[in-house]
Amino acid sequence: MGRVHLFELHDQSWFPKPIRDADTDLLRFISEFGNPYGPIIPRLKDALIKTKSQGILDLCSGGGGPIISLREKLGAEGCAVMITLTDKFPNRTAFEYARKRSDGGVDFLVDSVDATAVPSNLSGFRTLFSSLHHFQPQMARSILQDAVDQRCPIGAFEIAERSFRGLMSPLILPLLPLLVMPFIRPFRWSRLFWTYLIPVVPPFIMWDAFVSCLRTYSTRELQTLVNGLGSNDYVWEIGREGGITTITYLIGYPNPMLGRR
Repeated sequence: MGRVHLFELHDQSWFPKPIRDADTDLLRFISEFGNPYGPIIPRLKDALIKTKSQGILDLCSGGGGPIISLREKLGAEGCAVMITLTDKFPNRTAFEYARKRSDGGVDFLVDSVDATAVPSNLSGFRTLFSSLHHFQPQMARSILQDAVDQRCPIGAFEIAERSFRGLMSPLILPLLPLLVMPFIRPFRWSRLFWTYLIPVVPPFIMWDAFVSCLRTYSTRELQTLVNGLGSNDYVWEIGREGGITTITYLIGYPNPMLGRR
């Protein structure tokens, strides 16, 4: 099945912020308790060491996603890094919560950051967790090209997959916010309002999750994106990692061998 780029509601600038924040908060909750990104920790650690990166600049951070648990696991592996969260629509409450929980190991920017044109003063190993699929091929290529042009290593990691299993999983998602919304921290009355009193969140979550699966890039499509970049000396690693939860990954960084010439 080919990639289909339908619209996700929380990508829209007109979409109400309280409902968008409820979605990103829920995704963070899932990432923290489900540890879906665990399989890529060794690869990310290896890339951080190879590129001598002291920090991560996370793009399209949403509600912070897996960042807190990811930093803890990297630290346990002897790879301590500072992480900065950014987003086009920053969820400041969630970002402040992440900074507090990490004892300052996670910081954030309050200003909007466009992943296709990251300000040159923002350094670090760029990461995108379950967000590259939000971009059409031309824009996704622009994100990669911007990293290449600024000589920044970059990694994109996706949980969603364009498969029968992936497309069926969103059908159970409307139950999840009904079960867990009262337990997500920091507490917000708006999440309960839009989940129980006016139940917009459950169908919204299901729609966006379904569309995410349709929009996710396959490894072959990721290779096509890389092949379409301007001349570069980057090493590109593309593949899938994991078992029950499988992560599609793309990691790129300047070729260290060429840099020694």
